[in-house]
Amino acid sequence: MKFDTAYYESVIDQHRYERLGLGTIDFGLAGMSPGDLRTKWVCHTGARQFAEAVAAEQPAIVTTGVGLGGPPHAGTLFQLLRAVKLQQSGLDVQIVLGDLDSYNARRTPLDSVRKLADQYEEFVLRLGFDAERGVLRRQEGETDVMATAFLLSRHLDDDDFHWAEEDLAGLYRNHGVFDHLNYGMKQATLLMAADFVHLLREGRHVLVSLGVDEHKYVVLARRGAERWGLPAERLAGIYTKMIPGFGGLPKMSKSIPGSGIDASMCTEDIRALLRADTDTAPTDDGSALLQMYACLPEVDGREYDRASAARRDGSPEWRTVREQLVERLISLFSHWPK
Repeated sequence: MKFDTAYYESVIDQHRYERLGLGTIDFGLAGMSPGDLRTKWVCHTGARQFAEAVAAEQPAIVTTGVGLGGPPHAGTLFQLLRAVKLQQSGLDVQIVLGDLDSYNARRTPLDSVRKLADQYEEFVLRLGFDAERGVLRRQEGETDVMATAFLLSRHLDDDDFHWAEEDLAGLYRNHGVFDHLNYGMKQATLLMAADFVHLLREGRHVLVSLGVDEHKYVVLARRGAERWGLPAERLAGIYTKMIPGFGGLPKMSKSIPGSGIDASMCTEDIRALLRADTDTAPTDDGSALLQMYACLPEVDGREYDRASAARRDGSPEWRTVREQLVERLISLFSHWPK
């Protein structure tokens, strides 16, 4: 599988998502213009309605989460930075640390999960997230959300969970991450859906920010919420492009060693890997370096377009951008508690 323009087109057409990166959009969000949005996300469900709710000063919150399968890789880092940027733009934001997700779906020992959760919590704060203005929480101990999961489970069945497997499930099976959709993975998916639906139960408009390979999780939550009788139309999703992995892998993943750069690597190894990237992909989507550059919070639509043109032309400006990106990534990963 390749996360390229053809894949994004297929996802959008199959699920009737409105277009962001692949077509003209006519709305902004929290001071971000349509062009700015295109640098960070590729498609969405209901984000325009969410933006309208924000503009109307209705209760609204953005939520995202990260799995704790190991130290953060570049994709995880940028998912967190998007949340920080949206908070700094004035939105209410929640970041969920998926400790029980990793415990159930990946069979990670609980002591290891708790240690990782401590590290991720400190990392998120060092990246600039304000926990006094937003929500930074773990899944363990959140009994009210667990109760929502139990209530939601009545409205979902096995077929729903099998349908909602993320698009990279086959890749993970091939790499021995898991061999089938087991009970623990279903529990992890249910709790993730409850993380979204619980906010909906509180009377808010909810925008979930995830990678495009995880788009079905939001649809699953909307499906369960609708069957429950909740206002599922208030639950929206906005999805990011994938950062291509090394060695021809479709994305950087914590679960697949060698697929990318992560916070456990020393500075010189990160620098060497990124500088060695020949960056010969024929499209912007296939360039790990350009996609990482796009994810930096300070990069807006105009700067992305300039960098993209410089890359296509092979100009000295692109070489400068590459060097700046390498050092910026090293600086960001330095916030990870060792």
